[in-house]
Amino acid sequence: MREQKSAGGRPMQDLSGPPPREFSPELLRGILTAYSVGDAMGMPTEFMTRPEIRAKFGLVDRLLEPSESQNHPNIPRASVTDDTEQVCALLEEYAERDRVDARDTALRLLRWMRESGAIEKKYIGPSSKTALEAIEGGAAPEDAGLGGTTCGGVMRSPAAVLFAAIRQKPLAECVRACLLPTHNTHLALEAALGYAYALRAAMRGESVGRILDEMETGAAEGARLAPYPMCGPSLAARVRHFMARQFQAQSASFSGADEVLDFIYNVYGTTLASVDVASAALCIFLAARDDVWLAIRMGASIGGDTDTIAALEGALSAAYALSHDRAINIPRAIVREVTEKNKLDFDSLIERLLA
Repeated sequence: MREQKSAGGRPMQDLSGPPPREFSPELLRGILTAYSVGDAMGMPTEFMTRPEIRAKFGLVDRLLEPSESQNHPNIPRASVTDDTEQVCALLEEYAERDRVDARDTALRLLRWMRESGAIEKKYIGPSSKTALEAIEGGAAPEDAGLGGTTCGGVMRSPAAVLFAAIRQKPLAECVRACLLPTHNTHLALEAALGYAYALRAAMRGESVGRILDEMETGAAEGARLAPYPMCGPSLAARVRHFMARQFQAQSASFSGADEVLDFIYNVYGTTLASVDVASAALCIFLAARDDVWLAIRMGASIGGDTDTIAALEGALSAAYALSHDRAINIPRAIVREVTEKNKLDFDSLIERLLA
């Protein structure tokens, strides 16, 4: 059996071969579709506060018009952002090269940044922009990412998860190499690996309890792979706290979606921090489970980094629903508008992954 070198120089087995049956084209298409719809639904409300969104829209239930967006009035209706664009670009890169390599990732993101006009559109994150420009200037990828703690790493982790699942590669190594050029820090790796392990468990049809166990395993592995420890909140502790709060005595449990969102926004926060975004996505998943449309609407309504939160938990809920033989309930008209408006060809992308 051939060996490949991981991002850190350690050998990893080449486990290429036919994909497991559970990772069907329908499952992959559903995850990517929910991710992109969440991105497009959350884009107009990005960085609005929770009270502003609740007063103006209630629980967002449609694609908002540019004129209704406080911070993105110049981005057309139903547009995706850097979230979907980066995931698709990196999936193409990884499928073509049959590996996840840190330098390949950096070069592909640099090309995306220049070709997409991400800087001009003001939707590339601060950590990614700074690190990619440093790499362009000659910095080593492992050094460029040493300051990245925002959510750009966990945002694009689904690319590494889907690739690793289909090509049967080591998940932790793939996610680390995906993050390393821009987010090579304890805080980013812990959040991204926690989310990544949860997503893979959902794809495998695991129970909610097992998904939480895998999230904790991934978070611990992310901390272990980090170059040095950092002070910050624990993703696993937040999610376990939310789970306990959700199932307390009836008088203390959440009464509905709005109360869940108010709690997450006010107690944990929904800033650009990796742990805020990852914990919000996981907590919304715990509240919505296989109701993908509700999960996306909640993500778009929570305030803060709404597009990334809605994308991540949309993908997680879609994986859970489809792996348990339940249909994705996103309105077809919205799926069609998002995919057509952004020229998203998931079938071709999936075909390359499965090749």
